[in-house]
Amino acid sequence: MTPDSSSPPRETAAELVLACTGYPVLTRRGQPLPLNLKRGLALLVHLSELQRKAARPLLAALLWPDAPEDTGRGRLRRLCHEVNAALGIELLTGDADALWLVDDGAGLATDVQAVRRAAMQLLTGTGATESLLAIERLCRPDAASILHGFDCGSDAFESWLAQRRSEQQRLVTRALARGGEQLLAIGQPALAAEVAAALVRLDPLCDTGHALRLAAQGRLGDAAAVEAAYFACAELLREELGIRPSAGIEAAYAEARARLSRPPEDDEPAARALPPIRFADADGDAVAYLELGSPAAPGGTMVVLFGLWSHLEVAWEQPVIRATLDRLARRFHVVLIDRRGVGLSDRPALDAAAGALDIEAVRHALGVPRLWLFANSVGGALAIEYAVNHPERVRGLMLYATGARGTWAPDYPWAITPAQLDAWVQRVQSSWGAAVSLEQFAPSVAQDPAARDWWARLLRQSATRQGAASVLRTLAAIDVRPQLPRLRVPTLVVQREGDRIVRAAAGRHLADHIAGAKFILLPGADNLMWFGDTEAVIHEVEGFADSVVRSG
Repeated sequence: MTPDSSSPPRETAAELVLACTGYPVLTRRGQPLPLNLKRGLALLVHLSELQRKAARPLLAALLWPDAPEDTGRGRLRRLCHEVNAALGIELLTGDADALWLVDDGAGLATDVQAVRRAAMQLLTGTGATESLLAIERLCRPDAASILHGFDCGSDAFESWLAQRRSEQQRLVTRALARGGEQLLAIGQPALAAEVAAALVRLDPLCDTGHALRLAAQGRLGDAAAVEAAYFACAELLREELGIRPSAGIEAAYAEARARLSRPPEDDEPAARALPPIRFADADGDAVAYLELGSPAAPGGTMVVLFGLWSHLEVAWEQPVIRATLDRLARRFHVVLIDRRGVGLSDRPALDAAAGALDIEAVRHALGVPRLWLFANSVGGALAIEYAVNHPERVRGLMLYATGARGTWAPDYPWAITPAQLDAWVQRVQSSWGAAVSLEQFAPSVAQDPAARDWWARLLRQSATRQGAASVLRTLAAIDVRPQLPRLRVPTLVVQREGDRIVRAAAGRHLADHIAGAKFILLPGADNLMWFGDTEAVIHEVEGFADSVVRSG
């Protein structure tokens, strides 16, 4: 039964997702649905949290607390009609006494519910893989957030929302604390340190986060980090509360220092080592690659291709890259490549066809019949070239932040112009050795000193000063548009809407010109797939692989 007497909308609810950690956005199959009614969004969030029927008088009082009951009920009735009409979906339904989401909300998933499920997995105990996935989900900056920056104009709704936010923060904090303990117990101090950082970010005055950080840094053998963490904690507590660190923090500090002063125990896990670097032969040149996971992994072999800059050893130094590769390696046999021209591979600057030959050389060295190709930016153009020429060897393409052409053309206005390319080359060369262009490639970490140091080292190790200019000009000349109509493998195109290197329109153009391609536009601005909301990217990649396998 619909909430009023008007005829039902055209469609029924299916594959709906309500993103409500920030300003609420409703999507269906990855496409946003138009809804500019703040109280309508508030109503959907409230009902999605309840997961049951709600009395009309209570909902009216929640959204219009100062209105008479009859007025509030009338407004609620009109609001339901407006929401359903705007969405073209029969999402809100009800009777004379109550309202609810169609199918009791089963067809509407929310990111807040996903966080809650992840937290309960950790608190109730799950398998090792499920626990790690839950920890990754809870470490996201928005994990404990509900409707950040949203105001529908109702004090009653704000009061309810404040309670829900508090409950969510307590739940996430408890779950992360449990997850950090588990990580230390299984010899994963680097991941435990990431959990500690998330806890401190969530609640800077939480003893648990500071104690976990000290314990993790002690296990990692980083004396400087232990001292920095302790004195940063002590200064924060002194400034904010006028107190000294608690007995628990002091005990964690003492234990970390004691651990640093004694030799490693025989049963203590060694520090995470770089996997062996191997080399494949491509036309007499060496192509460097490394492997994670088992060749017998249930998901098969996945070749991961970097964008403009690549160096396997420097990449491995970056915790977020290791964490992403580890996540993929739970399911796939992951192979990371330095294409020729950069990194540990031989250094001739080569085009897309030669880059495709690099992929084939590595596939041959691995001895596997078929690959998944997961590629970022320029790596995506190489993957397209390979898939066109060897479709029988490609299970599927996952293209992240990929454009079909490197520079502007009258019929391709989304890339840099030749003049902009010249200015970029000059900037790279004049500022060689510094963290050039990190603001464009990864704005979310552009002000992080550690990220800037790592990025500068990656640039220096990827190429020489003169070689960098050659790499930029060679790759800017790539144009795989003629290949797109020939592409006949399952393809996913993932793009962040604010990407400053590969524009969203370039990603959409790519998907529009590949038969059957699926296009996903995500929030964010990072061109590097390792930064920003990486979880959302991996979720799309894994879901795509599932759909390809199911379709045979």
